[in-house]
Amino acid sequence: MIPTLKTKRLTLRPLSKSDQSAMVDAIMSDMDVMRWLPYSDAVSTFEGQQEVALGYINDFIKPWDTLGFGVWAICIGDTELGPVGTFIGYCGFLPEQIEGSGPEIAYAVRKSMWTKGLVTEALSACLDWIFIKPEIHFVHAVTDRENFASRRVMEKIGMRHEKDVDLYGSVAKGNGLLPFYYIDREVYIRNRPD
Repeated sequence: MIPTLKTKRLTLRPLSKSDQSAMVDAIMSDMDVMRWLPYSDAVSTFEGQQEVALGYINDFIKPWDTLGFGVWAICIGDTELGPVGTFIGYCGFLPEQIEGSGPEIAYAVRKSMWTKGLVTEALSACLDWIFIKPEIHFVHAVTDRENFASRRVMEKIGMRHEKDVDLYGSVAKGNGLLPFYYIDREVYIRNRPD
Protein backbone atom coordinates (compact mmCIF):
# COMPACT_ATOMS: atom_id res chain seq x y z
CA MET A 1 0.00 0.00 0.00
CA ILE A 2 1.32 3.42 -0.95
CA PRO A 3 1.45 5.72 2.08
CA THR A 4 0.15 9.28 2.18
CA LEU A 5 2.65 11.75 3.65
CA LYS A 6 1.71 15.08 5.23
CA THR A 7 3.86 18.13 5.83
CA LYS A 8 3.00 21.52 7.27
CA ARG A 9 1.62 22.77 3.93
CA LEU A 10 1.36 19.73 1.66
CA THR A 11 -0.16 16.30 1.24
CA LEU A 12 1.81 13.73 -0.75
CA ARG A 13 -0.67 11.11 -1.93
CA PRO A 14 -0.53 8.19 -4.35
CA LEU A 15 -0.61 9.18 -8.02
CA SER A 16 -3.28 7.70 -10.25
CA LYS A 17 -4.20 7.82 -13.92
CA SER A 18 -7.00 10.21 -12.94
CA ASP A 19 -4.24 12.80 -12.29
CA GLN A 20 -3.46 13.01 -16.02
CA SER A 21 -5.38 16.25 -16.69
CA ALA A 22 -4.08 17.92 -13.53
CA MET A 23 -0.51 16.96 -14.46
CA VAL A 24 -0.96 18.40 -17.94
CA ASP A 25 -2.29 21.63 -16.45
CA ALA A 26 0.41 21.95 -13.77
CA ILE A 27 3.48 20.57 -15.56
CA MET A 28 3.25 19.51 -19.21
CA SER A 29 1.51 22.65 -20.53
CA ASP A 30 4.12 25.03 -19.08
CA MET A 31 7.38 25.15 -21.03
CA ASP A 32 9.12 26.97 -18.15
CA VAL A 33 8.58 23.79 -16.12
CA MET A 34 9.05 21.29 -18.95
CA ARG A 35 12.32 22.76 -20.19
CA TRP A 36 14.09 20.89 -17.37
CA LEU A 37 12.24 17.59 -17.78
CA PRO A 38 12.44 14.59 -20.12
CA TYR A 39 10.26 14.66 -23.25
CA SER A 40 9.97 18.45 -23.32
CA ASP A 41 10.16 18.22 -27.11
CA ALA A 42 6.97 16.11 -27.17
CA VAL A 43 4.60 18.53 -25.40
CA SER A 44 4.04 21.13 -28.11
CA THR A 45 0.51 19.82 -28.71
CA PHE A 46 -2.29 18.99 -26.29
CA GLU A 47 -2.19 15.38 -27.47
CA GLY A 48 1.54 15.25 -26.79
CA GLN A 49 1.01 16.71 -23.32
CA GLN A 50 -1.64 14.08 -22.56
CA GLU A 51 0.61 11.27 -23.80
CA VAL A 52 3.65 12.46 -21.85
CA ALA A 53 1.61 12.96 -18.65
CA LEU A 54 0.20 9.43 -18.85
CA GLY A 55 3.69 8.04 -19.54
CA TYR A 56 5.08 9.86 -16.51
CA ILE A 57 2.25 8.61 -14.29
CA ASN A 58 2.73 5.00 -15.42
CA ASP A 59 6.51 5.24 -14.88
CA PHE A 60 5.96 6.80 -11.44
CA ILE A 61 3.43 4.19 -10.26
CA LYS A 62 5.24 1.08 -11.54
CA PRO A 63 8.14 1.00 -9.00
CA TRP A 64 5.75 0.86 -6.03
CA ASP A 65 4.81 -2.74 -6.90
CA THR A 66 8.32 -4.00 -7.60
CA LEU A 67 10.62 -1.86 -5.43
CA GLY A 68 8.42 -0.55 -2.62
CA PHE A 69 8.95 3.11 -3.53
CA GLY A 70 7.82 5.47 -6.25
CA VAL A 71 6.53 8.97 -6.85
CA TRP A 72 3.69 10.81 -5.09
CA ALA A 73 1.33 13.55 -6.22
CA ILE A 74 2.06 16.81 -4.38
CA CYS A 75 -1.22 18.43 -3.33
CA ILE A 76 -2.01 21.59 -1.42
CA GLY A 77 -2.61 20.88 2.26
CA ASP A 78 -2.89 24.47 3.55
CA THR A 79 -5.62 26.89 2.46
CA GLU A 80 -3.13 29.78 2.33
CA LEU A 81 -1.69 28.17 -0.83
CA GLY A 82 -5.04 27.53 -2.51
CA PRO A 83 -7.82 24.94 -2.42
CA VAL A 84 -6.81 21.96 -0.28
CA GLY A 85 -6.23 18.85 -2.39
CA THR A 86 -5.23 20.72 -5.55
CA PHE A 87 -2.55 18.86 -7.53
CA ILE A 88 0.55 21.05 -7.93
CA GLY A 89 3.24 18.55 -8.92
CA TYR A 90 5.01 15.33 -8.07
CA CYS A 91 7.99 14.08 -6.08
CA GLY A 92 9.49 10.81 -4.99
CA PHE A 93 11.86 8.15 -6.21
CA LEU A 94 12.62 6.30 -9.43
CA PRO A 95 14.75 3.15 -9.82
CA GLU A 96 18.49 3.80 -9.73
CA GLN A 97 20.02 4.70 -13.08
CA ILE A 98 23.66 4.30 -12.09
CA GLU A 99 24.54 1.05 -10.36
CA GLY A 100 25.05 1.49 -6.64
CA SER A 101 23.69 5.04 -6.55
CA GLY A 102 20.35 4.25 -4.92
CA PRO A 103 16.94 5.51 -5.98
CA GLU A 104 16.80 8.67 -8.08
CA ILE A 105 14.86 11.67 -6.76
CA ALA A 106 12.28 13.06 -9.20
CA TYR A 107 10.20 16.20 -8.78
CA ALA A 108 8.43 19.06 -10.50
CA VAL A 109 5.88 21.64 -9.36
CA ARG A 110 3.60 24.17 -11.00
CA LYS A 111 5.48 27.40 -11.76
CA SER A 112 3.18 29.50 -9.56
CA MET A 113 4.39 27.40 -6.60
CA TRP A 114 8.10 28.02 -7.22
CA THR A 115 10.17 29.94 -4.62
CA LYS A 116 7.89 29.01 -1.71
CA GLY A 117 10.08 26.21 -0.33
CA LEU A 118 7.48 23.60 -1.24
CA VAL A 119 9.81 21.24 -3.12
CA THR A 120 12.27 21.30 -0.22
CA GLU A 121 9.40 20.57 2.18
CA ALA A 122 8.06 17.73 0.04
CA LEU A 123 11.47 16.14 -0.57
CA SER A 124 12.33 16.30 3.12
CA ALA A 125 9.20 14.23 3.83
CA CYS A 126 10.18 11.80 1.06
CA LEU A 127 13.70 11.40 2.45
CA ASP A 128 12.38 10.93 5.99
CA TRP A 129 10.17 8.15 4.64
CA ILE A 130 12.69 6.33 2.41
CA PHE A 131 15.55 6.36 4.88
CA ILE A 132 13.43 4.37 7.34
CA LYS A 133 13.78 1.46 4.89
CA PRO A 134 16.85 -0.52 6.00
CA GLU A 135 17.72 -1.57 2.44
CA ILE A 136 18.02 2.06 1.23
CA HIS A 137 21.41 3.51 2.12
CA PHE A 138 21.59 6.44 -0.28
CA VAL A 139 19.69 8.34 -2.97
CA HIS A 140 20.82 10.48 -5.87
CA ALA A 141 19.51 13.18 -8.20
CA VAL A 142 20.59 14.67 -11.50
CA THR A 143 19.60 17.91 -13.16
CA ASP A 144 20.51 20.13 -16.05
CA ARG A 145 23.70 22.08 -15.40
CA GLU A 146 21.83 25.39 -15.84
CA ASN A 147 18.93 24.47 -13.53
CA PHE A 148 20.28 26.44 -10.59
CA ALA A 149 16.98 26.42 -8.67
CA SER A 150 16.92 22.62 -8.70
CA ARG A 151 20.54 22.45 -7.67
CA ARG A 152 19.78 24.75 -4.71
CA VAL A 153 16.91 22.47 -3.66
CA MET A 154 19.25 19.47 -3.72
CA GLU A 155 21.74 21.32 -1.54
CA LYS A 156 19.01 22.47 0.89
CA ILE A 157 18.02 18.86 1.55
CA GLY A 158 21.65 17.99 2.28
CA MET A 159 22.77 16.51 -1.04
CA ARG A 160 26.21 17.26 -2.39
CA HIS A 161 27.49 17.47 -5.93
CA GLU A 162 29.63 14.37 -6.41
CA LYS A 163 30.45 14.30 -10.11
CA ASP A 164 29.08 14.95 -13.58
CA VAL A 165 27.54 12.09 -15.58
CA ASP A 166 26.26 11.26 -19.05
CA LEU A 167 22.75 10.10 -18.25
CA TYR A 168 19.61 9.82 -20.38
CA GLY A 169 21.74 10.51 -23.46
CA SER A 170 22.56 14.01 -22.24
CA VAL A 171 25.86 14.25 -24.13
CA ALA A 172 24.42 12.88 -27.39
CA LYS A 173 21.56 15.40 -27.13
CA GLY A 174 24.07 18.24 -26.80
CA ASN A 175 23.31 18.93 -23.13
CA GLY A 176 26.71 17.84 -21.84
CA LEU A 177 27.32 16.07 -18.58
CA LEU A 178 24.69 16.37 -15.85
CA PRO A 179 25.50 17.29 -12.24
CA PHE A 180 25.06 14.20 -10.04
CA TYR A 181 24.01 14.85 -6.43
CA TYR A 182 24.10 12.25 -3.67
CA ILE A 183 23.23 11.80 -0.01
CA ASP A 184 23.49 8.80 2.29
CA ARG A 185 21.17 7.91 5.15
CA GLU A 186 23.64 8.62 7.95
CA VAL A 187 24.49 12.10 6.66
CA TYR A 188 20.82 12.93 6.11
CA ILE A 189 19.76 11.79 9.59
CA ARG A 190 22.71 13.51 11.27
CA ASN A 191 22.02 16.84 9.55
CA ARG A 192 18.22 16.71 9.40
CA PRO A 193 16.72 19.85 10.94
CA ASP A 194 14.10 19.14 13.60
